[in-house]
Amino acid sequence: MKKTLFVLMLSLVTVFGMAQGRHGGSRGNDRGHGRGPGREYPHEMHHQPCATPEQMQLVLQVIDNQSFDDKKLEIGKLCVVLGHFCTNDLARIAEKFSFDDNRKAFLIYAYPYCVDPQNYYSLKEVFQFRSNFDEMMEKTHPGYSR
Repeated sequence: MKKTLFVLMLSLVTVFGMAQGRHGGSRGNDRGHGRGPGREYPHEMHHQPCATPEQMQLVLQVIDNQSFDDKKLEIGKLCVVLGHFCTNDLARIAEKFSFDDNRKAFLIYAYPYCVDPQNYYSLKEVFQFRSNFDEMMEKTHPGYSR
């Protein structure tokens, strides 16, 4: 299982790295966000296009192959860091989780990496309970009121 997961992750890294034109090297954009040297800080990627249909298909396939939400969440987080996802893409990934708590955790984590964060309000439909959407919005949008 671990070997299979490793191979899947390696393929994701390869697909996202090549498709997004990342060939390594220091970007120097850490700006104190704890991401470490040599990594782009997420909202600086707003000019980037969303994931391609092929990338989304691969991500959804890898997530679908997992039986438990904790593994889906782990993979979803890794994919978000590697690729450029629009709010609609993130909604499709979040819908793969069985529970609102995992959807909320994923979307809070994914927010800084989203290429169109101004559309995060549209994620309301992903949640079963409005309170989970409100909690997610409070974490991602300071000053949000229910």
